[in-house]
Amino acid sequence: MVSKSFFLAAALNVVGTLAQAPTAVLNGNEVISGVLEGKVDTFKGIPFADPPVGDLRFKHPQPFTGSYQGLKANDFSSACMQLDPGNAISLLDKVVGLGKILPDNLRGPLYDMAQGSVSMNEDCLYLNVFRPAGTKPDAKLPVMVWIYGGAFVYGSSAAYPGNSYVKESINMGQPVVFVSINYRTGPFGFLGGDAITAEGNTNAGLHDQRKGLEWVSDNIANFGGDPDKVMIFGESAGAMSVAHQLVAYGGDNTYNGKKLFHSAILQSGGPLPYFDSTSVGPESAYSRFAQYAGCDTSASDNDTLACLRSKSSSVLHDAQNSYDLKDLFGLLPQFLGFGPRPDGNIIPDAAYELYRSGRYAKVPYITGNQEDEGTILAPVAINATTTPHVKKWLQYIFYDASEASIDRVLSLYPQTLSVGSPFRTGILNALTPQFKRVAAILSDMLFQSPRRVMLSATKDVNRWTYLSTHLHNLVPFLGTFHGSDLLFQYYVDLGPSSAYRRYFISFANHHDPNVGTNLQQWDMYTDAGKEMLQIHMIGNSMRTDDFRIEGISNFESDVTLFGSVRPLERAAESEPREYDCPIQLCDPRCRNGAVRHFPR
Repeated sequence: MVSKSFFLAAALNVVGTLAQAPTAVLNGNEVISGVLEGKVDTFKGIPFADPPVGDLRFKHPQPFTGSYQGLKANDFSSACMQLDPGNAISLLDKVVGLGKILPDNLRGPLYDMAQGSVSMNEDCLYLNVFRPAGTKPDAKLPVMVWIYGGAFVYGSSAAYPGNSYVKESINMGQPVVFVSINYRTGPFGFLGGDAITAEGNTNAGLHDQRKGLEWVSDNIANFGGDPDKVMIFGESAGAMSVAHQLVAYGGDNTYNGKKLFHSAILQSGGPLPYFDSTSVGPESAYSRFAQYAGCDTSASDNDTLACLRSKSSSVLHDAQNSYDLKDLFGLLPQFLGFGPRPDGNIIPDAAYELYRSGRYAKVPYITGNQEDEGTILAPVAINATTTPHVKKWLQYIFYDASEASIDRVLSLYPQTLSVGSPFRTGILNALTPQFKRVAAILSDMLFQSPRRVMLSATKDVNRWTYLSTHLHNLVPFLGTFHGSDLLFQYYVDLGPSSAYRRYFISFANHHDPNVGTNLQQWDMYTDAGKEMLQIHMIGNSMRTDDFRIEGISNFESDVTLFGSVRPLERAAESEPREYDCPIQLCDPRCRNGAVRHFPR
């Protein structure tokens, strides 16, 4: 028989647990509660905008109009609708054999990070707050706002719990508040084309991020954060998002007369010379999405959009996942079918032009890359086994480039195994005869050249740069691959984990990565010295950012390799240009390889 004392003890335990639940008061009198997780107060699943459903689907986010009173912020919200990320990991597993080449303590976390969330829902505009346990509203702690990556087609804040950063900040004596924001990806957040542009709802995903930052400005003080000391940071598409938030509205990062953020970190991503929102790539992606969803693509733009808004979430999810690898990377000439686009609004001009003309938020920043970014992407050209194959693949990607430009890329990135990626591994790691070559091209085209463009254009702000080499000679074929830094930041507490967290926490606190870290002194980047931190598995060192100068510079200067991006207001003034429309990449209004006339 169970004694009364047992029930009394159980009741006291429940009461004690409830008493420990952290709380915050929003809008003056609306009390929400979270969960105490060791040394960290967590508030998960806080809405920052009205659900973008029904008539709001594909549109810019609207302010949250509900009440927070009684909200139990105990669990992460669903992820936004997206491409199933596990499919990409499974494909990579088949191509390179992740199960054989990655150690168990990295492979498991990689799968966990890729999956991100167990559920998806269009009602997904929620954020999460992590703070040191017991933080009071008047603490004024620096705020680190995380923007996740995922090629602008998948991702979730649930994949990046902020506990590790908050605990590290406590250990350093430099406590921070960590915030992570959900934003819409794929067609739900970055639908392009004439119809959505005419409607004025381009770049909805960037607006989601901005709306989240506005919520932070309005509310983070209630959690003990300082709205006047906010740092935004992200990886991959998250870093590309940060790069575009820096140039949003021509560098105006103010809201209600105050800055939305005061520093930034970009991991493996930067500005890219995207074509504008009405160019071939986004229009083609829009058309394919509508077709897969069962909408009449020959109907008027308004009718097609209305059809898409009438479909169920599950139908649109299936339509998005009808894209295969060729569809997704066949849109590489447009640098992803779905992603930030110059639209004459939040992105008023091409990103490179915005940086080079000084139209960016003047805040200190850190930018850096993994040494072998391209290896995890190179399987998209796994069938390219000869130089003619690679040339054809490059022509497929850089369809607006001249043959001379393509030949120059091939000469700057030869088949020689010793100069390919994984770099510095000699003749080893050649998955195919052209694998290391393609990986090197992708590393420099998508990651190293945007980083250097940004560094060279922002001479009037303090900036630091790094190169991670922590998996060099440890992981066959992949090397220090794209995304490997995230494993050490959020999932695995070893090797370079303390470097990422401590440098970044110091930067959030002091706009300097060196204060109180007990790590290698990280010298600020200058044009003369090109100072760069190199992050090893154990320890760090300083080096010069002087590798592959000619090849990377070529991607910076030869705009035909990316296409000449024209702002919308100037597009109408452009001379029409005739060119062959390849079947795989053709404008949806161009059929069977026919010649099509329209502005570049």
